[in-house]
Amino acid sequence: MKSKSVQINNVHFDYEETTPILSGITLEAKASKITAIMGTSGSGKTTLLRLISRQIMPKIGTVNVFGENLKNLSAPQVLKLRTHMGMLFQFGALFTDMSVYENVAFTLKENTNLPESIIKKIVAMKLNAVGLFGTQDMQPQELSGGMARRVALARAIALDPHLMLYDEPFTGLDPISLNVTAMLIKKLNEALGQTAILVTHDIETTLKIADYIYFMAGGKIIAEGTPDEIRNTSNPLVKQFINGEVNGPFKYKFESKLDYNKFIGTLN
Repeated sequence: MKSKSVQINNVHFDYEETTPILSGITLEAKASKITAIMGTSGSGKTTLLRLISRQIMPKIGTVNVFGENLKNLSAPQVLKLRTHMGMLFQFGALFTDMSVYENVAFTLKENTNLPESIIKKIVAMKLNAVGLFGTQDMQPQELSGGMARRVALARAIALDPHLMLYDEPFTGLDPISLNVTAMLIKKLNEALGQTAILVTHDIETTLKIADYIYFMAGGKIIAEGTPDEIRNTSNPLVKQFINGEVNGPFKYKFESKLDYNKFIGTLN
């Protein structure tokens, strides 16, 4: 493997007959670091994760993962590359008809020829890494939200991936579960040397664990830097987002072409 980094160069993307979702995105997720992608809803953050895992392809530009241009890979090569990626989906996305053990063992059974005895040991190790050894026989509906998220994390790291993708991993968690999840993301990154890309709205937590942050709005990167640089930014859009202010460059009102007062006046 040439590199553990991810490079996105001048990427443009849109779905057919829609406004652009990404416009000229260039960024790098450095090897063994946590790179956060933040911004308002609808700014294209999750679309970037879909490009990196080659669920979709850019209209213009290149996406390089581990030194490979994803556009040049065949379907079997993409599948092989994905075995080196882990994905923690928003809300965990556990298989609801499978036990905790079956969820974590799933990728091992799909991608290896390991005997069941070895898979049982690996599952136990991964669950222990997230503090949930002993939950193997439980069903997803028996788990709290925080526990389910950690089981999903154990599943995501089952194959010891070089790259971890996190899509809103803190959404819907209570403060304790949120901090536990953040701590695990940081510890796994340090212990395994994983390259991590974190898409999130959680400002306080991200500033604690990220090594570098890109801030997106309207399909473009409008700011980037270390956590300290983002905290001290002079960019008014980023400042509004960080401070959670209602008034500022980001408008909460939809910019309608209709005149509200005239419209109300026509209703008799």
